[in-house]
Amino acid sequence: MLSLSKIPVVIISIDAGGTMTDCLAVREDGSFLLGKALTNYEDESISFTESVRDALQDPSPDLSNLRTCVYAGTLLLNAVLTRRGLKTGLLTTKGFEDTLYFMRGHSWLGYSYVDKIHSVTHMYPDVYPGPLVPRKLIKGIEERIDWKGRVVIPLNEDEVRKAVKDLINEACQSIAICFLHSQINPVHELKAREIAKEVVKEMGVNVDIVLSSEVSPRGKETERMTTTVIQAFAAQPAAKQLLKVESAAKKMGFKGSLYTVLSYGGFVDIRYPRLVETLISGPIGGVIGAKWIGELLGEKNIVATDLGGTSFDVGIIRDGIIYLEREPEVARYMLSLPMVRTDSIAAGAGMVVRVDPVSKVITLGPESAGYRVGVCWKYSEPTISDCDVVLGYLNPDYFLGGKVKLNKNAALKAIEEKIAEPLGLDVYDAAYLAIAALHARMSDWLNATLMARGYTPLDYVLMSYGGAGPLHMWGFDAIPFKDYITFKFAACFSALGNAAADYIVREHKSVDIVVPPNPDNETIIKVGEQINSAWEECEKKQLEILTSQGFSEEQITFKQIAYMRFTGQLEDHEVYSPKSRIRKPEDWKALVKAFEDVYTSIYPRAALFSEAGITIREVATMALVSGTVKPRITKKLMSGEKPPEEAFKGQRDVYYEGKWVKFDVWEMNPLKPGNKISGPAIIEHPMTTLVVPPGRRIYVDEFEFIHYVREVR
Repeated sequence: MLSLSKIPVVIISIDAGGTMTDCLAVREDGSFLLGKALTNYEDESISFTESVRDALQDPSPDLSNLRTCVYAGTLLLNAVLTRRGLKTGLLTTKGFEDTLYFMRGHSWLGYSYVDKIHSVTHMYPDVYPGPLVPRKLIKGIEERIDWKGRVVIPLNEDEVRKAVKDLINEACQSIAICFLHSQINPVHELKAREIAKEVVKEMGVNVDIVLSSEVSPRGKETERMTTTVIQAFAAQPAAKQLLKVESAAKKMGFKGSLYTVLSYGGFVDIRYPRLVETLISGPIGGVIGAKWIGELLGEKNIVATDLGGTSFDVGIIRDGIIYLEREPEVARYMLSLPMVRTDSIAAGAGMVVRVDPVSKVITLGPESAGYRVGVCWKYSEPTISDCDVVLGYLNPDYFLGGKVKLNKNAALKAIEEKIAEPLGLDVYDAAYLAIAALHARMSDWLNATLMARGYTPLDYVLMSYGGAGPLHMWGFDAIPFKDYITFKFAACFSALGNAAADYIVREHKSVDIVVPPNPDNETIIKVGEQINSAWEECEKKQLEILTSQGFSEEQITFKQIAYMRFTGQLEDHEVYSPKSRIRKPEDWKALVKAFEDVYTSIYPRAALFSEAGITIREVATMALVSGTVKPRITKKLMSGEKPPEEAFKGQRDVYYEGKWVKFDVWEMNPLKPGNKISGPAIIEHPMTTLVVPPGRRIYVDEFEFIHYVREVR
């Protein structure tokens, strides 16, 4: 039998965050190795290499047995936030040159509640930190296609030629083209690209040409234009970084292609032509991982919670389906970009704790100390982490396994001066009150997220992960979820999710379909032809992309999607079609039934409005590739309820509900399936800490997942 150190690593999954780069290395037997490194913004291949070395505990890792290497990060997002992308020009329909600046009037995006109600504080992102495309680099072109896709004004080819020359003379490195209604009929965008390429060749320069009809073929002009501009502005610099990461992996013996993670779940080759779809992949991996774990446990309804230093992210999986947001807000922009739906608030272990000088109420954030933790390490103001250290929940000598030593005395002094004295409280009561404020915020957010969709927690399993997830899970354990589960690998859970993702490509297309109530068979056949034609067009594009990346048609399966609403309503709903094509009335009825099931999962059945008919403005297909390597978590033999003696680390005093209580302290990694620990207890891991207060207990299941139980009194 091979020793653990000899079992080859077959999957490397990287989650490169703003502070740390997490590495999860999966061995052939399904066991995991975890590693971390500080993210190197200038060259992420360096932090990639360091995190792999840390995980494998090897200065010269051998990745020759590696089958899958996945890299999720914030490369595009960082380029947008810091405005470190290509100098980009924009061609758009004459008269719509300011569309990028209007932003549908959403001047409050990204602001706190206080700022939202005081518009005098608002600054558009194109004022600060600055525009993605300066106004002088936006050129209006005479052309017009109407909302039905009919050419109303022909494309002025001379204006296109002159505009492209002007932009090249302004040293533009990339040109985005976004004409009105091109998602219905892209003929003008295609011709404009043809002309632009001719000009680029004549002038002997290297300039990317990006079309909105290919990047985001959906309605809503502002979101489509912004998404196209971000692709033109940030995709190429991100691709260069990803290629450097791939090169670093190959230097360690990796023989394959590097994958990256899409904002809607799933991964693709880093040469994927629409890298803008990878804009956000951090919280996404956690939701994917929660779904994958749910499949192992036979659980279809899951609330996935990710608590780090800055935010508390909540994702809901219902009936085994991860739902998407098609117009998310990212970096204070509204985008036309499918993205896993997560609801986030400013809440985390790094949140700055203050006292409002007028109301004498504790406030949290919105600032976060991030990697600087708090006064206990490298930050100037007290944070939730300082409170955790002072009250005994967090071991100052075991942060990141002891690599970072936290200063408890400095935290105590800061909390006393800046929180306790202004409130007239004992320093420990003040710190406990700050933690209670965090817990109240998370509890309220969980309840609001569920109730807004009409769901009850009794039907859901809650999974808690992120570096601070297990540390503060006890703060919302009064919510009656079906089960609470956390993990030994909670700190790298998103990296696990990325490794477990499928190879997926989505393709969307705008349509204009209005179906009257009680349609006759002839109408249904015509509607089916329209839907089928759009699905076939999407599938053709996906086949071209996937086969060009080396996959065979036999490996590819499709799922068909329609976005449906009752005619007259403003919002549509994502509906997975039970039929791959709508060829007969029964197929249409099956699609309508699926729509009504989705609708009544949100609204009462009495709200069904079939008398209005149905409108479909968009369809999509999802292409999945089979045969990709996945992590494997296997069942293990059950041990007794008593944990191994070597796991016990002693006791320490912890401040809980107004008094000091002796908590048993355990090491997490040695715990075996079947082990049970009753609170009060602290269970430590080099990358996280699990708090088990009095009246609670945990048990380890056969997968080594940790179930947390609030005992009935």
